[in-house]
Amino acid sequence: MFLDLAHLALRTGERYERSYAIDLAPIVLGGVRYEVLLPEGVTVKVERVAGGFLVKVGARARVYGPCARCLKETVLDLHAEQQEFAPTAKDGWEESELSAFIEGLVVDVAGIAREAVVLSLPSQIVCSADCLGLCPQCGKDLNEGPCGCLPAGSDERWGILKDLRLTDESEQPGGGSEGVDDDSR
Repeated sequence: MFLDLAHLALRTGERYERSYAIDLAPIVLGGVRYEVLLPEGVTVKVERVAGGFLVKVGARARVYGPCARCLKETVLDLHAEQQEFAPTAKDGWEESELSAFIEGLVVDVAGIAREAVVLSLPSQIVCSADCLGLCPQCGKDLNEGPCGCLPAGSDERWGILKDLRLTDESEQPGGGSEGVDDDSR
């Protein structure tokens, strides 16, 4: 969905606000697919400011997908907002300072909404904060109770460190503080 800011004919200080029904494509995070629904659509607010337009896109999103720990279907409700500036004159602006979602004065509303949802997601989507996940040996859901697996042994590559005994410097011969005056410490 695209919105042409030039067609709004806003003067400095004037505002435009409208809601749009938008469907977002699934989001893939770490190879895992999450469906995104925007039940209330997206709200677009445009304000004409000195030098351009301030575009705000907000949405209540519902994200469906597997829990990162136990793989059960998880529903995550979140509020996503993104704000972009569209200058009326490109002079004095570096390409990197301009929004990738605004070409000329045409706004990619769906692109901004998708970006806002992605940025609002937690780093790991889980069914609950205390989710125990799956047993790494048998795959049983540990939220349903313990499995019959024996506790996993330690990684053999670190086994040599079991024999390592650290001692305090002062206990080692010549490792104490003899011969060192207090001012040099």
